[in-house]
Amino acid sequence: MSHVLFSLIKDKIFKDDVIKEVSYNSQGETLAWIFDFKSQALSRIFLEEYAKSFWSIFQSKYGTSLQIGGMETGAIPLIAGVATHSPQGVDVSSFYIRKSRKKSDLANQVEGDIQKGISIILVDDIINNGNTVRKQIKILEEMGHTVSAIFTCLRFRDISQYQDLLDKGIEIVSIFELNDFSSSLPVKNLVNKSDGPPVKKYTIEYKLTLTTKPNLYLVVPKSAPVLWGEFVYAGVDDGFFYCINVNDGSVVWVYKIFFGTKGKNIFSSPQIYRDKILFGAYDGNFYCLNRFSGKREWVFSDADWIGSSPSIDYGRGVVYIGLEFGLLKKSGGVVALDIQTGKVKWKNYDMVGLTHASPAYNKRYNIVVCGCNDNYIYAFNAKNGEILWKFETKGEVKYGAIFDDKRGLVIIASMDGGVYVLRVKDGTLYHKFEARFGFYATAAMSGNLIIIGSLDKLVYCYNIVSKKTEWVFETSGRIFASPCIDGQSVFIGSNDGRLYEIDVPSGKLIGSVQLTERIVNKIQIEHDPDGSMFLYVPTHAGELYKIRAMNVN
Repeated sequence: MSHVLFSLIKDKIFKDDVIKEVSYNSQGETLAWIFDFKSQALSRIFLEEYAKSFWSIFQSKYGTSLQIGGMETGAIPLIAGVATHSPQGVDVSSFYIRKSRKKSDLANQVEGDIQKGISIILVDDIINNGNTVRKQIKILEEMGHTVSAIFTCLRFRDISQYQDLLDKGIEIVSIFELNDFSSSLPVKNLVNKSDGPPVKKYTIEYKLTLTTKPNLYLVVPKSAPVLWGEFVYAGVDDGFFYCINVNDGSVVWVYKIFFGTKGKNIFSSPQIYRDKILFGAYDGNFYCLNRFSGKREWVFSDADWIGSSPSIDYGRGVVYIGLEFGLLKKSGGVVALDIQTGKVKWKNYDMVGLTHASPAYNKRYNIVVCGCNDNYIYAFNAKNGEILWKFETKGEVKYGAIFDDKRGLVIIASMDGGVYVLRVKDGTLYHKFEARFGFYATAAMSGNLIIIGSLDKLVYCYNIVSKKTEWVFETSGRIFASPCIDGQSVFIGSNDGRLYEIDVPSGKLIGSVQLTERIVNKIQIEHDPDGSMFLYVPTHAGELYKIRAMNVN
């Protein structure tokens, strides 16, 4: 044990007088203290002692060649410190993993040249619930590498809490654990809560890479898949639109969009009407294909770009889609098309900004609601396109709306950080829920509860009756994905590459699965007759996972 490090942690790194409450995990555990390693991570004394402890353990274990890595930004000074203090005769190479891909240059996920066959040790200041480590391991495994060990300065939990990592043969080494400081500080090892809903286990059935040329630089919701029977339909960045057999992941047919703009080809999420599948593209066209053969049935061509997703009136056979134009006095609009023929039923191009948001049709009120980049929410008469009302927010409205027919309300979120609940009949404000940052997603409802993720990395659950926040769930990345509710669970992805399953009534974590890329779209769920549950999860990089979800007990 390093007495120097112990004193540094106790006297300078431990803080209990600068913060009232810090949430350390998504289960709601809160502590009135933090360990601020960042305040000492660049100091010579800390790095020397950290490196000395590292090499005293690993020099004899892994021979003369070693690779050291970790996740930005906290691990970067530690990697440098360990590498520069390496013993003579030991060949050390280093790398770091980005929390999310860089949105310029090479869009790298890992910086540094990792060699195969050489032991990898991940370093960090602390390990708490282990999710950061799990993401790094997943990324490296996808690249064909194996992690040998994890080295941290301080472990928050008993070693048994990381059993899944130990089962992989990964050694977990920490200089200290919280219990080492219990006699001098008000801390002790944390434990995972065992109460609440059953813990879930997730296994990947298959992973499909639908494009080798994803647009990694544009971090927004993309084309979300739609599941219909034994097929899943999905569009990807490079313009390919797929029909996939869900049983084995084989491609049934593919349709190609040949051009778009600025690396965007298909960002519109498809909708199905009988034997047809409909979606827009950044070539300005709105497509109707036969969903069994992939043959084009008709195309509507009037816009410059279409990033919006369609909404369907199944009774009248009408589809509504938002349009974008590159003209000074003509920027956005909504058009209603006959699904059988592609003929225009009505069009309204009076929206001042680009209409990237998706229309939402409601049968009961015969209304179509759509947001716009001009900060307004518009309501149209579904039969003739007349603007019934519009409501001004303080930010662009990027995504779709949902309806609460029971109370005659429409719910739609804005980039100003507000979730607006409006009265359908006249567009007046019923209530506004607020987040710390903006929304680029569509909400979901379960009873009286509105659930939506924000760009502030939080999932919010609002009560539409009490007008209060029921719970808030924290992820490690910005949230673009719209939630998917199934029974008492809500599934939502985050830019941290993790899909979360959350208990709707309590907001407690049921389980999560770590992927390597951002999850920016709503997932699809399939229930087999035998009771199996499958999740179809798209990623920002044009991947599609089929994941089996099972109760552990």
